[in-house]
Amino acid sequence: MTFTQLKILQAVARTGNMTRAAEELATTQSAVSHALRALESEIGIALLIRGSHGVSLTAAGRAVCRRAALILTQVEALEQEVAAAREYERGSLRVGVIPSANARLLPPILRRFADAHSAVRLTVIEGSDDEVLEWLVTGAADIAIFSAGGADTTGFSRRRGAGDEVPGGLVTRPLATDRMLAVLPGGHQLSRCHSVPIIDLAGYPFIMSTGGCEPLITALARAAGVSLKCHYRVRDINSILAMVAEGLGVSIVPELSLPAHRVGVHAIPLDPVAERTIQLAWPADPLPTATAFAELAVALTPLDHTNF
Repeated sequence: MTFTQLKILQAVARTGNMTRAAEELATTQSAVSHALRALESEIGIALLIRGSHGVSLTAAGRAVCRRAALILTQVEALEQEVAAAREYERGSLRVGVIPSANARLLPPILRRFADAHSAVRLTVIEGSDDEVLEWLVTGAADIAIFSAGGADTTGFSRRRGAGDEVPGGLVTRPLATDRMLAVLPGGHQLSRCHSVPIIDLAGYPFIMSTGGCEPLITALARAAGVSLKCHYRVRDINSILAMVAEGLGVSIVPELSLPAHRVGVHAIPLDPVAERTIQLAWPADPLPTATAFAELAVALTPLDHTNF
């Protein structure tokens, strides 16, 4: 069993696809397939379910992958501690991030970090709030940016103070606040309003975002005492906007996720105003590069900035 095999297993588990894993690791699909079959042969049990639409982990595969994440994280930590002892920084940093923050909040942080730490290999992994938190807990990501309103917070009691340590071995810091906006077709009768109660949206077909905001949207509707008519469930924000523009329904999305230029849709705040908090999270014993990234992100991001 080699570290390379464990890295390949993690990449395949994360992408669900041999080809994408090979591209991520800068190798060939045949090399990925050979390494995984050799690992399965050595362990003596199937780790993957191979199908026409990709691959997924068996129960044993999930267990091995979780343990592999811990092993590789410790190896990475050891490498960086040795590097620090030699008075220079090297290694890698894996940043898990939700799509909306990746589109507009993260790029300037990445640029400044890359300028200040040119020897560090940066990897950005995009996923939903729950996926990003899972990657952080399992060691697949070294630091994470997610929305406090969008994740399943079971086991993660988050306090709002800077740098508070929380149960689960994570430390969180609020980075920014982000308004939730109603998205309507251009010319819709509600689009002339300055704001719209969620109860008014309940009378129209609703396009639910499954990219991470569904728990927050559902909670807002429940608090208003209404049930949204979810005709469509869509993950990609561009697909949601295209469907709204075609008059297929209305939606609620975070302001951060909206592109600067959009055609055929009108976005207005909810009434009352609904916000989510964008959080930064890292392990209680982080890699040096994660600490440097967290310090830079906090310094560059104004917490009370709601109009990105």
